[in-house]
Amino acid sequence: MNVDRTDFVDDPPTTTPFDVVDECGLLRLRHYRADRSASAGPVLFVYSLFKRPYILDLLAERSLLQTFLREGFSVYLTDWLPPLSQDAGRGLHDYVDCDLAFAVERVRKLERVERVSLVGSCLGGLLAVIYAALNPQNVQRLVPFALPFESRPPFPPGAAAQLVSLYGNVPAWWMRMAMNGRVSNPLQLPAFLAEELGEPELAESGGREPTDVGYRLEQWFGSDVPLAGRLFCEVMQDAFGDSQFAQGRLRVGDRRVALEDIQCPVLNISAERDRLVPPHESAAFIERVGSRDANNLIFPNGHLGLMVSRAAHQILWPYVGRWLRGEIGNRRRGPLLDTAAPELRLKSRRRRIRDERSPRPPRRA
Repeated sequence: MNVDRTDFVDDPPTTTPFDVVDECGLLRLRHYRADRSASAGPVLFVYSLFKRPYILDLLAERSLLQTFLREGFSVYLTDWLPPLSQDAGRGLHDYVDCDLAFAVERVRKLERVERVSLVGSCLGGLLAVIYAALNPQNVQRLVPFALPFESRPPFPPGAAAQLVSLYGNVPAWWMRMAMNGRVSNPLQLPAFLAEELGEPELAESGGREPTDVGYRLEQWFGSDVPLAGRLFCEVMQDAFGDSQFAQGRLRVGDRRVALEDIQCPVLNISAERDRLVPPHESAAFIERVGSRDANNLIFPNGHLGLMVSRAAHQILWPYVGRWLRGEIGNRRRGPLLDTAAPELRLKSRRRRIRDERSPRPPRRA
């Protein structure tokens, strides 16, 4: 794919080595190199489209990809290329039926498996869910996190179409303004990250060294890319604005996205303090799928904390790894009991994983 993207800022040096094993449309399929042979099977991370994916590989001790490599998985990632002007007409059909379907098929062939587990972040979770509904026979397990399910667009009806008619693709600067507005003042960033990650010491950190999480996240905050115009309208106007996704009326190409066709085990993860996708906007998803093994899981952190906090890498994602390997779950829809992983409760009660519908224990007087 030889196209000029001179307006695209290069990613910083990668933390974990990877190979681009194939390309299709606006997708580059990455495979991350492991120090040992994978024994837990393949997992494909379906990244969001709003910024660059290096937040999943921020630092060695805060790399979601390295965490899954240590858990024994063969790790793949969708690296979405930013759309050019000629890509403004690309919509859900192109991103799901073409690009993502190609990626899953390549992983199936490379790994010699019938089904692949999908882990999707935010808008990437939406793409992963749509794919799983349209191609249930290819999905082993499904883990969306920070999934916007019953979300509403942060602008009035018709604004998406007007924006696209004016610019074609939604400009990166507009995405930056919409997504980063509340932390536009750099002086507020340390306090914001301290709350998001649940690490109060970050509020006092200068974060000016390349090895500092604050420094790396500040870089990532500026990694916004354009969003294809048609995709923006289909997601913001149709899927969310008109509630077609949650109500089972969304169509991709000539097919309806029937969530009841998702029969694989589902673990829907939310962050308790998520300001972008609050848990109540995601929780009803498990009630719409056809799987009998579908659970909500809320982790006490913010949106970014799911991906880069110490607690997430020490507690949440190793737990998810066990779930993906089939060591936890395999039960009817309902609370996901963490008695299957007592060490999680022992590490910190405040960081204990709980189910969306499980009441908090009463405080002792």
